[in-house]
Amino acid sequence: METSLHGRRALITGAGSGIGAAIAEAFAREGAHVAIHARSDERARPIVDAIEAAGGRAVAAAADLRDRVAIAPMCQAAVERLGGLDILVNNAGVFVRKPVAEMDLDSWDSMVETNLTASYLVTQAALPAIRASGAGASVIFISSIAAGAHSAGWGTYAMTKNGLNAFMHCLADELGGDGVRVNSISPGWVETKMAQDAHRGLAADLGVAYEDHYAANMRANMLGTLVTTDSIADMAVFLASERGRHIMAQELTVCGGCVPGSKADPPEEAEAAA
Repeated sequence: METSLHGRRALITGAGSGIGAAIAEAFAREGAHVAIHARSDERARPIVDAIEAAGGRAVAAAADLRDRVAIAPMCQAAVERLGGLDILVNNAGVFVRKPVAEMDLDSWDSMVETNLTASYLVTQAALPAIRASGAGASVIFISSIAAGAHSAGWGTYAMTKNGLNAFMHCLADELGGDGVRVNSISPGWVETKMAQDAHRGLAADLGVAYEDHYAANMRANMLGTLVTTDSIADMAVFLASERGRHIMAQELTVCGGCVPGSKADPPEEAEAAA
C-alpha cells in the first residue's frame, strides 16, 4: 500500500509555518487538497502559493483561534472550499515557559485557549464533515513529549498537552464506530522558530551561550540527530494514509530517542500562529 493521499481533503491548523506548514506541503505532495489555517490570509498565503507553485492544491483558512466565535465559520468555509473534509490536523499551539509562581493569567489563558479549547472547538466544528467522509477519515493532534515533562517551568504547557492526549483517546472511542481514526503525534525538540526562541530563554536562565546550548540540546537524543519538521510531516502522512489504517488511539513519539521528562528535552514547537 502507498501513502498517497490523492483526492483527500485536509484542514491543518497553524499551517503558516513550522510543523503545520511542513504537514500541509507533505499532504499536497501526496495529492491532497489542503486548507492552510493561519491567523490571517497574509500568513497563510506564502504556503498556499508554494504548494500551488509545486503543482498542488491549497486554499487559505484564516481565523484567530483565540476568538471562539471565529472558529466554526473558518472550519465551515474550509470545508466548503475543499468540497468536504477527510483529514483534520490540530497543530496550532503556543508555548510559554514560566514557574507556577510567575505564570501570569494572560500566558495561562493563551496556552489553554489555543492548545486545548481551540483544538476542541475546531474538532467539534469539523466533526460533521469528518463523519460524512466515513471510514478512512483521520483526525491527528500534534501533542508533545512535554506531556511527560517533570521540569520546572513546563507545568502549564505540559498540562495542555496531557489534556490534548486525553481528548484524543476519548474522541477515538467516539469515532471508532464510524471508521474514523484518531491519533496524536508527540514531537521532541524540532528545529523551528519556537524551539530557537525557547532555547534563547533557556540559555539566558542557565547563563550559557545560546548557540552552544541550542546545538547540544537539540541533539540530546539517542540518535544525536537534529529532528526537522519533515519528520513530523512524514508521520502525519503515514497516519492519514491507507498504511495507517489500523493505527488508532495512539500517541506516537517522533524525537530521535529522547527521554520524556528529563531536564534536557522538554517540548517541541507547535506553530504559534493561532
